[in-house]
Amino acid sequence: MPIPAAPTGFTRYLMKSKMGAGRDFAVLDPQTEKQLFFVDGKIGARPKAEVQAEDGTVLYTVRGQLLGIPKKMSITDASGSEVASLKAKAFSMVKDKMTMEMASGEPWKLTGQFIEKNYTVTSDGRDVVRISQKWVTVRDKYTVDVAEGNDPGLAFAIVWAVDRWVERD
Repeated sequence: MPIPAAPTGFTRYLMKSKMGAGRDFAVLDPQTEKQLFFVDGKIGARPKAEVQAEDGTVLYTVRGQLLGIPKKMSITDASGSEVASLKAKAFSMVKDKMTMEMASGEPWKLTGQFIEKNYTVTSDGRDVVRISQKWVTVRDKYTVDVAEGNDPGLAFAIVWAVDRWVERD
């Protein structure tokens, strides 16, 4: 069964886990499966990943704290400026809500079922990113719908950070 088109006002991507120790993801066009982005997870005491464009240019870097204490992930752009940060309680399972703060101070809310990879990122009450496994059957393969006017690279950085917390920390 083919994956349906994205909802109106969204662009759909397919995010597929690659084999490897660093938790890598290929981001594909859902219709052609052409790779559009790559999320390169790194191995180390600090969680880290780079979101790369199709040509390998680093768009965003996600970094966590040493040994996950406190449980925080910061997202920086290509110039090294912090764009956003996600925080969670250090010794608790990821619940159904999480808050992310943009560098501008604007709060973004993440709500849904993180363990099942079915959640939404909202800003000012409107959906910015929708993550779902509804249309795919493999555990580490899911759709990411990005609202028009939002940076898909940032969306993939958010997805990697949440995925790292759920899968590893």
